[in-house]
Amino acid sequence: MSALVYGVGTASARYRLADVGAWLSASAKGMVVHANGLAGKVDGKAAVVPQMRGHHIKVVQDGTTVLLVDEDTGVVSRIDPSQLTITGSRPVGGPGLQVLAGAGAAYTIDAVKGAVQRIDPLRLTPIGPSTTLTAPLGQAGIDADGALWVPVPQAGEVVPFRNGGKGAPVAAGRPGDRLALTIAAGRPVIVDSTSATALIVRPEGTQRITLPAPVAKARHGVKVPAVADGQIVPMLGAGGALYLLDTGVGRVESVALRVPDHAFEPPHVLGPRVYLPDRTSGRLLIFNTDRNAWERPLAAARPGGAIEVLVRDHMLWVNDPNGAIAFAFDSNGGVKRIKKYEDKIPGGARRPLPVQANPGNGQGNRNGAGGGRGGSNAVPPQGRPPVKKDPSAPDPPTPAASGDNGSVNVRFTPAAQPQGVYPVTRFVLLDRSGGPVAAASPAEFPANSPGGTFKVAGLTCDTTTHIYKVAAEYKGKDGRPAYSESGEVGATACTAPGPPTALRATPVNHGADLTWGRSSGYDVTYDIAWQGGSAHGKNTSHQVRGLTNGRTYTVTVTARNGAGSSTAVSGTADLDPAPHARNYNGHHNNSTTTNLRSGPGTNYPQDGEFPQGFTGSVKVICQQQGTNVPDASDPSRKSGIWDKIEYGGKVRWVSDLYVATPGSNSGTFSSTLWGCV
Repeated sequence: MSALVYGVGTASARYRLADVGAWLSASAKGMVVHANGLAGKVDGKAAVVPQMRGHHIKVVQDGTTVLLVDEDTGVVSRIDPSQLTITGSRPVGGPGLQVLAGAGAAYTIDAVKGAVQRIDPLRLTPIGPSTTLTAPLGQAGIDADGALWVPVPQAGEVVPFRNGGKGAPVAAGRPGDRLALTIAAGRPVIVDSTSATALIVRPEGTQRITLPAPVAKARHGVKVPAVADGQIVPMLGAGGALYLLDTGVGRVESVALRVPDHAFEPPHVLGPRVYLPDRTSGRLLIFNTDRNAWERPLAAARPGGAIEVLVRDHMLWVNDPNGAIAFAFDSNGGVKRIKKYEDKIPGGARRPLPVQANPGNGQGNRNGAGGGRGGSNAVPPQGRPPVKKDPSAPDPPTPAASGDNGSVNVRFTPAAQPQGVYPVTRFVLLDRSGGPVAAASPAEFPANSPGGTFKVAGLTCDTTTHIYKVAAEYKGKDGRPAYSESGEVGATACTAPGPPTALRATPVNHGADLTWGRSSGYDVTYDIAWQGGSAHGKNTSHQVRGLTNGRTYTVTVTARNGAGSSTAVSGTADLDPAPHARNYNGHHNNSTTTNLRSGPGTNYPQDGEFPQGFTGSVKVICQQQGTNVPDASDPSRKSGIWDKIEYGGKVRWVSDLYVATPGSNSGTFSSTLWGCV
């Protein structure tokens, strides 16, 4: 790989930038700017090299690592924030190139060729050999621990890389499934739109969540952000269907947004608000999940233009790479309007501000820029707003559904009605076919209701997605009742369970007795697994048998219901017989001395003896089947059982005939002793 070095030099001044900020593309003037989110002002700028001007530029930033990716040529450049200049550039790929930085590491991913390469974030040179995966690859991400996660849809898995080395793949779906990755609160979440499931990867294991079945309707898969600031992962499906996965508790909420048929970028969540970039109109749509209602949209770009959105430092940044204005939202919905082309700033006149060495503390929310590509993108096809069957009908309410404890709750918010429509007479819950739901409680809400929640109880906790709509009933021009129906929302009748607690694996002879605390959740069953076996049941205990003594077994217990599964908990059972040894006296040694052996049989070398008449105490560690031994003084007594004993400071073997164990006279294993194997 040869280096192309553009614009290398040393600035005459060193600059300190605000610690709560972001680098934003300002393509119209051939530069990138650094904005202070709290102040709402630009506090630094750097010119891009001439070869990059007019190209699609993506900014990748992590602490003091700031990289510019020319998505047209595959050239990556580094900005030194202290000098506000580009200090070096290098070609690292072509179309389909991804560049990620986080927790001090940086990688390039060639999605078309399937190549993954760790690079030095300062020199932009390769570190170690590259790894080739099955192409095409999905959007990758870096977690809070600095591990890179790369979706490989053709294999149905996601592959981790730690310190540049490839780790064991994690199964996320079936080969060929539509996989999408989000780093949420620093942890990987893989959404499988084909099977309508999500996999949450944690250090202690994985958790699988069942998503509403309509997730699978999204032709190219639901749209998800590359990074989510908190535990909520928003997913935009077909027809304005919005799904909010709370990865902390495994709950999924389905919201029916009434949006036009426009081209949308992936949604983002900050605080209680979902931000939805509408490229067709150039607006940022804002939905308040607490109020279940829209807020005033924001004009973010020209219609059809690119809208870059990223969540960073617990702020949401919205940027038109070709425009003069950007916006910074805080978690309360407050917004700062940022003028990107302010002249009196560092890079022009010096104005030092505080700096933070490691902003974000490596929490995995600093490894990417926003959704849109910079430059002059083609205008998406113009969409049209939803059309009501009856133009004089009132606008439908906005519903949201979630399930738990064998029921589904559907809350709704009435629409602010335009003038000239028929008045609403009441709100009712409908099934998928448009008929009233008889089991809904309450049966209706009055017309003047500010909103409310319908509950449908008595449902089975399985993988079924229960679909509902909320309708504003009115009387049309013929005086007959009619419905203005919302979009569909759906949920399973429960939420995924939490993990079992306090797992104990008590070793027993050839087995283990398992107990654990009940998981949170409704209608929970448990999957139990160990090397060589598995079981399933509702009880919080299980007896594992048929194990081999002398080994240590790992057992796992996973809680499961129709909404998904928990992270597995694990424990170990050490089947070492030694801690369960017992003392017994010698017997039947009257006629002669008794030979001891180095193994369980007369074919093993002699290793000492009991003296004639021995009745002393010996420690019996365990028993094992060996060669059959008849008693020389009484041929009616014989046994093929051998005792592993501790005698005379050594471990040896003796026929069970000559130790007074419970099974000695009958030639059988003793229930009080463990087997050796």
